[in-house]
Amino acid sequence: MSQNKEKRAELESQAAEIQEQLTETVTEYKKVGNQLLIAGGIVAGGYLLYSMFSGPKKKGSFVGDAIKSYALALALSYAKDLLLDYLASLEEETEAAVVESTEKTQ
Repeated sequence: MSQNKEKRAELESQAAEIQEQLTETVTEYKKVGNQLLIAGGIVAGGYLLYSMFSGPKKKGSFVGDAIKSYALALALSYAKDLLLDYLASLEEETEAAVVESTEKTQ
């Protein structure tokens, strides 16, 4: 009987550990998804502004062209900043995981 209890306790411990890892993974995916959604929204908004001001005319006004260019540059700059922040956080998480795995092996 005690062997069964020990085995059950071990399996429950493993199940709890796996559940914790899955929860962390889902949380990470949510964070990445939110950041990508924001960046995509900014790019889509920039394109929408561009298409609103460009219109069907071949020749645009100087002011309209300047506003389109500025709005598009602003949107792309913000998207770039979000992507750089995401890459930096991803690099930090990777470094932390490497340090954690090396500590576990020692």
